[in-house]
Amino acid sequence: MRGGPLDVGRWVLDVGCSQLLVAVLFLMAFTCRTIADDSPEPWRVILESKSMHRPIAWEIPGAQRTVIAPVITDGGEYVYPSQKILDQFHVDRAEIERRGAAAAAADLATLKPRYERNAKQVIQYAELKSDRPIVCSAVLAPKFLEMFRDTLGDKVLLVVPNRFTAYVFPALASNYQDYYPMVLDAFKATAWPVSVEVFELGPEGMRTVGLYQSP
Repeated sequence: MRGGPLDVGRWVLDVGCSQLLVAVLFLMAFTCRTIADDSPEPWRVILESKSMHRPIAWEIPGAQRTVIAPVITDGGEYVYPSQKILDQFHVDRAEIERRGAAAAAADLATLKPRYERNAKQVIQYAELKSDRPIVCSAVLAPKFLEMFRDTLGDKVLLVVPNRFTAYVFPALASNYQDYYPMVLDAFKATAWPVSVEVFELGPEGMRTVGLYQSP
């Protein structure tokens, strides 16, 4: 990031009142790590509903309803910076993703999967749940797959119906479509739905494979 006190002053004058909170949070996001290296990372990169039309949204190949969005955390809330703010301080996607990856790893470390098994004790899916809106970030952690490699395999199917919940299915011999009612209920359960789109995560990366639809 470049820009001294005078640059900051000019920037605050340039932004409108509606942008002032975002401006202050943005400054805090880039100064708190300098002031205290052990302070919480404020940046997140999250899965978000495409219908929300955030100021910055990065496309996921093949996805119809889901995007990736950068956010700054303000307590339990997410604040969405505009491209103008990023341009003013010469912040690019690589920097945000680097910091977001660190935050996602920290978020993931606080979660413990709950495994659902059938009568034969075969795992049907794993549920990740939190009372904080961090699951939509945690699923993008670089080592997310490692959490499930010994239980679900090298590839998994992922759906994130809301910011607080994710379901992870084995990619092989999966009956994930049978869980449409559960996923839809979770999608409707909060004021912060994400998507009913299904993604495959594997060593090659993330790709869109389906969409939950009514039977």
